[in-house]
Amino acid sequence: MVVQFVCRSPEAQEICTMYDWNYTALSSMSFPEALNYTSTHEKPSQTSCRWGYSYIEEMPSITTEWDLVCDNTPLRSTVQVAVAVGKLAGSFCFAMLADKFGRRAIFLLCCVLYMIAAPAVALSPYYYLMLAMRLGVGVAGAGVYEVGYTILSEMTLSKHRTVLGCLYNISYAVGITILPLLAYFSTSWRVLQWCISLPGFFLLIHCWFMPESPRWLLNHKRYKEAFKVLYGSNIPEEISVPPENDDSKSEHTTKCNHMWYKKVFSSIMKLFQLFSSSELISRIVLCHLGWFTASFSYFMIALNANNFHSNKYLYIALNGIFEAPGYLLPIFMNYRFGRKSSCVLLFSITGFALLIILALPTGTPVVTVALIGRLCSAAMFAEIILYTSELFPTCVRNTAIGTSLAQAQIGTIAAPFVVDIMGQKAWYFPSTLCGILCVFTAALILVLPETKNYPFPDTMEDIKNAPEEQRVSFRRCCTFR
Repeated sequence: MVVQFVCRSPEAQEICTMYDWNYTALSSMSFPEALNYTSTHEKPSQTSCRWGYSYIEEMPSITTEWDLVCDNTPLRSTVQVAVAVGKLAGSFCFAMLADKFGRRAIFLLCCVLYMIAAPAVALSPYYYLMLAMRLGVGVAGAGVYEVGYTILSEMTLSKHRTVLGCLYNISYAVGITILPLLAYFSTSWRVLQWCISLPGFFLLIHCWFMPESPRWLLNHKRYKEAFKVLYGSNIPEEISVPPENDDSKSEHTTKCNHMWYKKVFSSIMKLFQLFSSSELISRIVLCHLGWFTASFSYFMIALNANNFHSNKYLYIALNGIFEAPGYLLPIFMNYRFGRKSSCVLLFSITGFALLIILALPTGTPVVTVALIGRLCSAAMFAEIILYTSELFPTCVRNTAIGTSLAQAQIGTIAAPFVVDIMGQKAWYFPSTLCGILCVFTAALILVLPETKNYPFPDTMEDIKNAPEEQRVSFRRCCTFR
């Protein structure tokens, strides 16, 4: 959030600059003499604040502690960016490590990393050390979220997976709703950081009872452990456990190690496959745009409280409250509409809501419309993930989602800079830019094919031989079936 401040100078009128008077000479004069001198002489040029800034703030923050204002404003945005960069790195690294070493082990590693990095943020005496610890929080957070979601999906039946996945994401909304309450009663940003860090230690208890994914165990020929996870100590007699021997396990381990090194090269080749035809290029470019826009909108609305001239505590709490139904909305929309029409509708509502803000007075009307955009932007995430997974064949599906996630993180990185820097020039600029981008994205999504009630493509040939209605086409931009 942007902190209100003024330049700490004798004039105390400018925000980021002061007049370059000879204050040493002025201080030796009486007040009437100094006033007469400044009134009768031409004002000198302006310079940056020499004695720091005076802040109008309820509690000490990172902005007030390290003067992250004026020329240092990008450094304030970088505090948010550090977490996003960490998430980008963590999502890439821990996905591969979890495939090799197991879900539970990597989940535990991420929990320990979080329990070190999060409190270290509160203890950091220097800005760049704090930034490095925030990067660690992002890395650990990505691992906890993604590996945890993988364990959830691999431990549940398909009929329960959609509902449990939505409930898993709602935890974000619950955390956002609680955050302003903790911030309101905290005496400084360091106390607040401790408040949001300490609950992470409960993950140790969670890890103690968390089983390894049975699918991962079966894939690595650890049959006894897999069946023990599924059935406990007493495996039913009618179920025969395949025999294990050290030679086969050793051979499989060697093969897995060899395959793990091949995965890097395979991932690079799959990336090239995404751009092997004009059809796939059109799909991946539009999906990348959709993910970037969804992420940019989500974080722009969340960070824009000061530009909307609203109470920051209430605004963030309402963001969390509106976000929760946003994760459930796609369930009902997908049942009634198709993927394409749901995406277009959500992007359009978000875009027009943010554009309408231009015609509204600041305060409650602006916040109300922005929160509608927040609800739809949360729903956009859930919808665009599903739509992307259905647009690409199995052989490159994970690569398509992974590269799209990278584009989403770029949107996350861009949002703080736009809000902090451009929002100072014009309060409506971030929301207007975001609204235009959402409407533009909705218009381009119209050319994508509908995927509801169509089988998943498995190979490149399925895309190559797809019927006309399953191709990217401007001629079918208004077709939703």
